[in-house]
Amino acid sequence: MQSTALALIVAIIFSFPVRVSAQTVPRPSRAPDAAQQLRRELDTMKQQLQQMQNKILKQEEVIQKLSTQATPPPVAAPATTAAGEDQFKREVKEEIMRDIRPSLAAANKTFPSQFNPAIGLVMDNVFSSKEKERANFEFRSAELGISANIDPFTRGYAIINGTPDGFAVEEAAIVTTALPYNLTVKGGRFFADFGRLSKFHDHNLPFVNRPVVLDTFVNGESKSDGVEVSYLAPLRQYVTLTAGMYNKLGAENERVSDLVPRNFSQFTYLGRAATFFNFTDASSVDLGLSYAYTPKVQIEERANRQLAGVDLTFRYLPLSQAAYRGFTWGTELLYNHENRPIGGFPEEVNTEDPLQFKRRNAFGLYSYVEARLTRRFYVGFLVDWAQSIDPGIKSTIDYSPYLTIWASEFQRIRLQYTRFEGPSNHENQFFAQWSIALGSHVHGFIDR
Repeated sequence: MQSTALALIVAIIFSFPVRVSAQTVPRPSRAPDAAQQLRRELDTMKQQLQQMQNKILKQEEVIQKLSTQATPPPVAAPATTAAGEDQFKREVKEEIMRDIRPSLAAANKTFPSQFNPAIGLVMDNVFSSKEKERANFEFRSAELGISANIDPFTRGYAIINGTPDGFAVEEAAIVTTALPYNLTVKGGRFFADFGRLSKFHDHNLPFVNRPVVLDTFVNGESKSDGVEVSYLAPLRQYVTLTAGMYNKLGAENERVSDLVPRNFSQFTYLGRAATFFNFTDASSVDLGLSYAYTPKVQIEERANRQLAGVDLTFRYLPLSQAAYRGFTWGTELLYNHENRPIGGFPEEVNTEDPLQFKRRNAFGLYSYVEARLTRRFYVGFLVDWAQSIDPGIKSTIDYSPYLTIWASEFQRIRLQYTRFEGPSNHENQFFAQWSIALGSHVHGFIDR
């Protein structure tokens, strides 16, 4: 402000001589009057300049005071670490995504075809040859899958399975997609989050047949009717926690019927924790702990049942050759604790000779390795061991080398040999599996 005033004063002063020279043309007859007139004008000009300068100084003082009052006192910036900044950015991003996700989901449904569900069909056929049972062509299943977003907040899916025994709804569930606090709720009929391969359909297993330990302890696939809540912990380390409540656990579990109402003590309750470790860019490990508890099993003298498991999966996938090279090692250890009749449940119950129950602890595990030789050829080896959950029955163990041929992304052929050592029979078994997929067919993130 002061520099502007000084420039104005200098400009006026330098313009003054021109004006004086123009108005004071020498006239001999009026020289004294002209000099007096000039002196008066100079005095007047000085007074005006002094007044202007004083006025400018006062305005600057007022502006300075107002600026001082409007400016807040400086506050020391909090010392933030890199972790705090990353956490803040992540929280802001998550909050923004929560706000715009419903709008994005609604905007995606623009065309009429987007309201139609994704539909897919998987067919699974197996040729088997066993020493004791001879050979057979087995049509195992034709699985129809339907899935779609219901609205911006939920999605639904259903799996309808056709087998030689008839048609059945294998899965039909509703899943939330926009709950706060990293929560997800699933309800209906679905595969409970117990272990690793228990959640796989038969055609998605890495080998032809489900391990005996899963058939014995989980009773096939972990199909359940109930509700399940999952929580993704807000940590740098990936951790998911799952809690579930079901009628029962296991597709072939005959301890109780899904059609029979029961007390809360006869439901099955599940808890699971899972995490993921990245050792290098090419190697990683999945680790999970599962526990299922039934307070009272009616047909087992109303005693409780406990089923626990730990699963581990190691993967090596070199980034430069991920489509052609790779290695997977998966294993799962299971423990079952419940009242069981000695020798197992008979096919026909004799009321005159009541069953003798005994508390039974049983262990079992499976472990397999699979090497990706090329883009289409995988070789693997499975070891499966299981104690009987019934007292008085011997354990089962089998060994299964296998070869998987991917004719394309939608067609797979698998050859497998199994040496089976059961409680009552020992035999060699041969299998040839042919599976195809039509249309959309997704079972979630099971390849991890």
